[in-house]
Amino acid sequence: MRILLIGGSGYVGTLMLAGLAADHEVRVLDLVPPQGDHDHVVGSATDPQALAAALDGMDAVVHAAMGRRSQTDWPHPDTASAFEVNVASVYAALEAAHVAGVRRAVLIGSLSVFDESRLLERDVDEDSEPDAANVYGVTKRLAEQVGRIAADTHGTTVTVLRLAFPTPDEVWPRWALPVVEEPVEIRRADGSVVPALAASDLSAAVSAAVVRDGGGYEVFHIVGADDSGRGWSTEKARDGLGWVARRR
Repeated sequence: MRILLIGGSGYVGTLMLAGLAADHEVRVLDLVPPQGDHDHVVGSATDPQALAAALDGMDAVVHAAMGRRSQTDWPHPDTASAFEVNVASVYAALEAAHVAGVRRAVLIGSLSVFDESRLLERDVDEDSEPDAANVYGVTKRLAEQVGRIAADTHGTTVTVLRLAFPTPDEVWPRWALPVVEEPVEIRRADGSVVPALAASDLSAAVSAAVVRDGGGYEVFHIVGADDSGRGWSTEKARDGLGWVARRR
């Protein structure tokens, strides 16, 4: 399958790029070049001309772009950038995909649609009501609504993958992020470890999502394997995508 990866040079895009490219023909739309030798269109996901050029000949689009960090409230997201990238560029990409005849889209979402202050202690599934009120969580909630609108209006098959703590395989089960110096171990209040999501498991989930049958709009939780019997259900991803986290 020919896939346009929007934001393929960013943190999450880079994590999935090699795995996706092993099974698909991948083109990257980003302002900066991606890691490795990949087809690259220079441009922004809010630029209609760049989107049209990048979507030409594609079968599916994966939106993995993220807004920049605030210069005054680092490391929190910059408010204007969060809305521009997480909401406006999702809308622009899905509209451009419709015009280009690209009928499949995957949106890289986040479990941050839930209140992060108590997320680690909650059991949530795809039917749980999102309640985040911070700028990142709000913009990711809005992005999901944009995806639902595209599915309802244009008939696009839109799949949202809500991630938690995506990380390179080599540091799993710890979580590595550019804004922290060393990978960190995520623990609940009782001390139990919450494993991060390995890059190989992430790319496998995206590969499954781009070929999802059934059409319409669906949301799936894609998180690291957790043998504690607690936490965030991935039962829907197993049943709907045939996906389970393999890294244990």
